[in-house]
Amino acid sequence: MAAEIVLLFAWTIVIIALAFLACMFEDLESDTGSQSNPNSQVQLAPQVGYVHRFFNKAISGEPLSWCMYATTSGTIAWVLLKQGVTPLLAIPIGVLTGEALHVIFSTTAHVGRVSGQKRFQQPVYLDVLYGSLLPIAAFGFIGSLCITSIAYIQSNLGTLSGIPQLNHPFPFPLLCFIWGITVGAIGSSTGDIHYGTEREFQDRPFGEGKRVVYHGKITRYADCGIRRQHDIVSFCAKFGGPCTGLTFGSIILFENWRTLVGMMLGGYLPAAIGLSDTAALIGIGIGIAIVVLLLVVNMRLVRWARKTYGPFVGA
Repeated sequence: MAAEIVLLFAWTIVIIALAFLACMFEDLESDTGSQSNPNSQVQLAPQVGYVHRFFNKAISGEPLSWCMYATTSGTIAWVLLKQGVTPLLAIPIGVLTGEALHVIFSTTAHVGRVSGQKRFQQPVYLDVLYGSLLPIAAFGFIGSLCITSIAYIQSNLGTLSGIPQLNHPFPFPLLCFIWGITVGAIGSSTGDIHYGTEREFQDRPFGEGKRVVYHGKITRYADCGIRRQHDIVSFCAKFGGPCTGLTFGSIILFENWRTLVGMMLGGYLPAAIGLSDTAALIGIGIGIAIVVLLLVVNMRLVRWARKTYGPFVGA
């Protein structure tokens, strides 16, 4: 196997690892700030009589806000790169700039959101505000750093692998824009079902719901004292965060793997001359096979879960 192909697959593995970390820390950042999960409970709790000590920036949707942070980071890094600054400095500086915006946005979102619930006797706890900004910034920095690094590697993948023709046609900041939306969307969808409701509903039979009026209880009591988002993060770091990271990492893995294998079998690599229809068709065929396999596995998993823990029989 040519050295260029080995490097190409090696850089792809790096991108996959960064994708796992990016979405995992995006989910944990969301848990820390209650941006999406557990946003419904945090928003609802005061309205049903449960005053809480959660940081609440649920007013800002994850896809758009993470798109803003990542695009800001990528744009600043891109400008520095154009000035001759090394990527090892340009990317972290860009991410720090994006995180400054992140912290400002988090502060205004939390204070504005909670102040709007004054009618329900929900106060703005200053220790919650101050004590949450550093973890939010830390998780956000790691997530944005991974997203920006993915975009940089992709935009220069061909050059780094010795096949310049494979450099991404999209510019660096635009890739940050795309991946920021993607990571935020995955964190908002996959992460939402793993944010601690397991603790609230663990005493209920499988498949049974609960009245909406009880949902706010998730914000009330932890193992010791009043629950805060730090308890949620501790819980989600064991499963919800890694599960969310695995989702994004798997998407990057299957997408890049099928494309590269299709190019190899179609004769495009390592020469990178004249991309044929054969290469594209092989990649598409592999993609369809992966989708079918995942559907079968998912159906068998759902059936196993219902047979093992259900069905719920009740009114």
